Amino acid sequence: MRLFIGMVPSTEALAHAAGVVDRISPTTPDMRWVPPQRWHVTLAFLGEVEPDRLPRLMAALDEVAASQASPEDLHIEGAGTFRGALWLGVTPTERHSPADRLARAVQRAARGAGITVERRPWRAHLTVARWKPTPERDVGAREARAALEEYAGPAFNVTAFRLVHSVTGPEPSYTDLGIFGLSPTQH
Repeated sequence: MRLFIGMVPSTEALAHAAGVVDRISPTTPDMRWVPPQRWHVTLAFLGEVEPDRLPRLMAALDEVAASQASPEDLHIEGAGTFRGALWLGVTPTERHSPADRLARAVQRAARGAGITVERRPWRAHLTVARWKPTPERDVGAREARAALEEYAGPAFNVTAFRLVHSVTGPEPSYTDLGIFGLSPTQH
């Protein structure tokens, strides 16, 4: 099973960002725009996982949920690209922020459950479009990124994270295998 652990911005934050993305998407027909219902912030990409590892992983994620505070006052803002992907950023997610601590905790939990997780810097983002890189398409992607760079959406809180089964192909789909509620932030 292809799995990832992610968090989803509020419905209001997603709708606000989708309104901006909808205005620019017609200008780049060579890009495949991801529907907002599939937008998420990946906390840990797990890749292919044997189903027999799920019980241990679910128990480890329950422990993470019980020990981590809900990230609050997050914003979808700014934009960037990875090769073949256009994304909107999510802040604040700098090192030691609640969102960063959550990402690190779920990554440790997955490793503790015997699942390999890439060790690379975590960048909180929502992938909003993909394209097969060519010089012409790359120009369109740069223009789309430029149109979104100044975007700043409303604040949102994250009260849960999800373990998701991802099916790729012509009609990708996501199925939640578990939703893990987070502790309210202590002030």
